[in-house]
Amino acid sequence: MVISSTLWAPIAVAIAALLAFFFDLHPRLGRLAPYWGVLGSLGATALVLHGRLDLGQGFYWDSSATILGTYLGLASAVLFLLLARHPLLQRMPGAFTGLCLSVLLGALLLVGSDELIGLFIGLELQVLPFFALFVWPGSSSRALEAAMKYALLAALASALFALGIALIYLGNGDLALNPPLGPINGTFAARLGFILLLAALGFELAVAPFHAWVADIYAGAPTPAVLYLGAVGKVAIMGVLINLAGVSGTWLLPYLALAVLSMVIGNLLAWRTSSFRRLLGYSAVAHAGYFFAALAAGPLGLIIATFYAVVYGLMHMGIFGPLLSLPEGTDEIPWRHLRQQAPLAAGLLAVSLLSLAGMPPTLGFFVKLGVLVADIHAQVWGLAIVLILGSALSFAYYLPSLWRHPHEQRSLALWQPAILRLYAAAGMLLLGLGWLLFPLFLGQ
Repeated sequence: MVISSTLWAPIAVAIAALLAFFFDLHPRLGRLAPYWGVLGSLGATALVLHGRLDLGQGFYWDSSATILGTYLGLASAVLFLLLARHPLLQRMPGAFTGLCLSVLLGALLLVGSDELIGLFIGLELQVLPFFALFVWPGSSSRALEAAMKYALLAALASALFALGIALIYLGNGDLALNPPLGPINGTFAARLGFILLLAALGFELAVAPFHAWVADIYAGAPTPAVLYLGAVGKVAIMGVLINLAGVSGTWLLPYLALAVLSMVIGNLLAWRTSSFRRLLGYSAVAHAGYFFAALAAGPLGLIIATFYAVVYGLMHMGIFGPLLSLPEGTDEIPWRHLRQQAPLAAGLLAVSLLSLAGMPPTLGFFVKLGVLVADIHAQVWGLAIVLILGSALSFAYYLPSLWRHPHEQRSLALWQPAILRLYAAAGMLLLGLGWLLFPLFLGQ
């Protein structure tokens, strides 16, 4: 049997994930596990770039899937390298690496599959490892609560996704996602199934009104797990939504409704909270709204949404990467200690917050501008106005968080290896000056 070149990337990651668990058989071997994850991720990236478009064969790499698949592989490699010496990985580093590679495997299936069954398998492979990652030994006392809440939301999402697949098959008699065999052809069952798919993915992406407990999960889960969740897991969910928007035709009302609700609710909740980690959770809701605003803008919006997914992943890495230097369970940012002991980490955190707000000339500003241009081009004027107002409101909570000091200014022992300083310097350059690379992409 000849295996298509498009399948080599997930196959390679699956083999790497399986072998990673055996690294825990010996302590010296376990210390090499994260670097095995780096090799597996880079290998997957190379295979994604090598894969050819093969529509209708169950798995393919088109332009959007290739961009997202490449990002997912590179981001995973960077995170494995960053976490290699983190205190939380001193216990069972092989298992941690294997679970994260399983997440990467699910993410690649999500962005590259053109069958609903493949999407369901990818979704399960992605969410199940986080049950263990959220309660990793050494986590804070709130980690178990965060894991339980995530498990309940993931179970509900999986049930809705499976029911949606059944209804789409009932209405269409086909599970393919490629036009003209897309899931939306006018039948009531197919449309209802599509709504259930959106609801399931809405729970995974924390889209309003499916954002329950997102702030609790962000506040209680260990920093390495949340870092991987946003940088890899959520970007893969965005890739699925891009594929669904591409086959749903002009039926854009659900995207409009979810975009408006997420931008309004996410920004208002973030504005009213005083906890930094909870603020980031509600901020994720608002950014899910900006992403849906791109999906609601038609074909041009799908292109913008792809780049928004990549930039959102980079901004998430820029926020939670510096938080690795703080002790687990830290809910506020000790800016004075961070600036004195880890100035590069403090700088990356500040640049990332400004990018999330959309301050020019950061990458966050340009992707939000792209969404606005797409909405105006599609003449979705109301959505464009809500996007502008939501972005303006975000400055009211992002900027104060830059100088807000916790009440207790005790001395903290920060984790600041050389790799974190290099990561912070590269992150500041990418988020602050990454827009200089746009002509390179536009010229392709």
